[in-house]
Amino acid sequence: MKRLRLAAFAASVLLIACSGDDATAPATPGVSPTTASSATLAAPNLAESHPRELIYWDSFFGEIGNPGGRREALLEAIGAAARDDPAYRAFLIDLALYPTPYRDRAWELLDTGVPFSGDAVLELFGDLGPASPADDLDAYVEFKSTLLSTIDPGFAALLNPREDHTISAQEVIWGGVPIDGIPALNDPAFVSASEAADWILPTDLVIGVEINGDARAYPRRIIDWHEMVNDNVGGVPVSLAYCTLCGSAILYDGRAGGEVLRFGTSGLLYRSNKLMYDTVTRTLWEQYNGEPAWGNMVGSGVRLEVLPAVHVTWADWLAAHPATRVLDIETGFRRDYGPGVAYADYWASPDLRFPAPDDQGPLAVKDIVYTVRLEGEAVAYPIELLAQRGLIEDEIGGRSVVIVATEDGNGGRAYERGEVSFTSVDFENGTLSSAGGARWRISEDVLVGSDGTVLQRLPGHNSFWFAVVNHAPQWRLYEE
Repeated sequence: MKRLRLAAFAASVLLIACSGDDATAPATPGVSPTTASSATLAAPNLAESHPRELIYWDSFFGEIGNPGGRREALLEAIGAAARDDPAYRAFLIDLALYPTPYRDRAWELLDTGVPFSGDAVLELFGDLGPASPADDLDAYVEFKSTLLSTIDPGFAALLNPREDHTISAQEVIWGGVPIDGIPALNDPAFVSASEAADWILPTDLVIGVEINGDARAYPRRIIDWHEMVNDNVGGVPVSLAYCTLCGSAILYDGRAGGEVLRFGTSGLLYRSNKLMYDTVTRTLWEQYNGEPAWGNMVGSGVRLEVLPAVHVTWADWLAAHPATRVLDIETGFRRDYGPGVAYADYWASPDLRFPAPDDQGPLAVKDIVYTVRLEGEAVAYPIELLAQRGLIEDEIGGRSVVIVATEDGNGGRAYERGEVSFTSVDFENGTLSSAGGARWRISEDVLVGSDGTVLQRLPGHNSFWFAVVNHAPQWRLYEE
C-alpha cells in the first residue's frame, strides 16, 4: 500500500492551519454525473434511522455533549452491516479518521486486527478507492457532508448531497484547513526584476508565463503558501492553480461557460489532489484536470483550458525575459517566504501525505514528469530523461509534437512539430536545429524558423507521476 506518514500529515495540518489568514492589511473520467446511488441504508433494527444522527457535535474542537444510547446502537448496527456489505465500512473509516467521539469504537468495529494508528486508518481510507458515485450509499453522502460541516460549515454546501457530482464522497478527505485557509492571491502586485533583486535568488524556482508579450514570474517560494493566483496577464484573465501535493502548477484560462471564474482553495482533497472551488457558482473543481467535480457546473460540458507555463529557475527565466515582472513578495500576508520553507519536508520525502489509490510504476509516485495533454490523451515525460536528451519528438492524439527541456533541466516546453524533424537544441542561443540545418528560435508562444515558419506552443506542466495515473483520463508514459 502507499507509504504514508501520520507525523507528516499532522505536521502539515498544524503548519497550514496555524498559518491561516493573518494579513497585515489549505471529474473522474468515464464516470457519469450522479446525485446519489440507488443504494439505501437498512441498518438492522434501526431501519428508520440515519447515520448522520451519529453526529451530535457542532465541532471536533468544541463541546460534544452526550451521544445517548440510541446513537451508540446505531453505530453498532452500522458495524454489523459492514461485516456483510463493504459500503458501510466508509462510515466507520471516517469516524476513525477524524477526532470523533466514536474513533476507538469505530476502529474496533472495522476489525482490522492491527492497533489503531493514523497510518493504519489512512491506509484503509486509501483502500476505498478507486470508487465512483455509484459506489456511495445515499445515506453515506449525507453523512459525509454533515461530518465535514463540523470542521467548516461551508463544507456542507460544497458537498451538497443534492448536487451532481462525478467523484465519490468516499474519496474526499479533509486537507487540514478550512475553506480559504490557504488564501488565494487575487490580482496581486508585481515588481520589476531590479526591484526583486534584494530577495530573489538565481536558483529560486519560478513558474514563468508570457501572454501577448506580458512576461511574469511566480516564485515557488511565494505560491507554495497560497496555491492559487487569480491574475490578468496580457489582457487574459487566468488562474494559476497550484497543488503542492501533486507538484503541479497549472495555468488555466479563467474564461469558461460565459463567465470569468476566479478560484479558491476548498480545504478538501481528492486522490491527494486539491479540490478548488470557483467563487461564482461555488462548484468544486479538480485542480489537475480542470473539470467540475461537485456542484451545478457538473454536466455543463465546461472544462478549463490549460495555457502554457514553464517551471524554471529565476536565472534562466530572467535571461530569456529581461523585462519580466515578478510577483511581489509583499503579498499582504504574514508568511516566511524564505527559499524552501513551505513544504520542504514533503518535497524531500519520497512518500505521499494523503492516499491516492493508484501507485503503479514504473516510476516512483513522486518522480517528476512533464505532462502534455492533447486530444484527450496525456503523455508524461520523465523530467530527468527530458533534461538528458534536450528534446523529444513524439505524437499525441495524432498530432506531431516536440518537447524541449529547459536549460536548467527543471521543466519543459511543448510545441507543434508538423512535418519538421528536429535534431538538436542550443540552449546558449535559445534555438533548435532541424533536419537540413534550419534554425528555430524558441519563445514562450511559438517556434520561429529561419524562413519565417511558425510552430505553435502547446500547454504542458510539471507534476508528480502519481497525479498522472490518478487524474488523467487516458495517459501514457513516454519511454525510450
